[in-house]
Amino acid sequence: MSLWVFFLILTQLILVSWIDIKIKKISNLWLLLNTLLALSLHFLFPESYPWDWASLIFPIGWIVLGFFLFLIKVMGAGDSKYLASLFLIIPLELQGPMFEKIIYSTLVVGMVTLLFKIAKDFQKIRAYAFISNWKGLIENIRSEFSYAPVILIAWILLGAQRWF
Repeated sequence: MSLWVFFLILTQLILVSWIDIKIKKISNLWLLLNTLLALSLHFLFPESYPWDWASLIFPIGWIVLGFFLFLIKVMGAGDSKYLASLFLIIPLELQGPMFEKIIYSTLVVGMVTLLFKIAKDFQKIRAYAFISNWKGLIENIRSEFSYAPVILIAWILLGAQRWF
């Protein structure tokens, strides 16, 4: 992957992260834009963007996994659709490493968010745990956060590992 593709995706992720934090919604326009960009990149760089099933494993996987994560209220529908379309413009050789970075960044951000939530509402959470009110406990430790910044962190980690 060339450095300009890295910065193109980085710029898009910064913009999408800002929008996701600001209005908590990722437009389907990004799905269309990434699909058109993927088609363009396929014709410009057919070796990095082949037209085969291997290049669709992660995008299709994110639609399926994203639907499940949406059902259990871990990820928004827009986040999963955006992530699937983003994997269309990530070169094939970087899709696996990007998936790993997304897992790491999700775990770190999720754990930090959980620790802050526990520290903030410790007395209430302890009371729910003490009386075995699991529904109340889960409701109090659950926190929603914008997922696009997590994807941005993963992309920065991938770029740092690859070029810096």
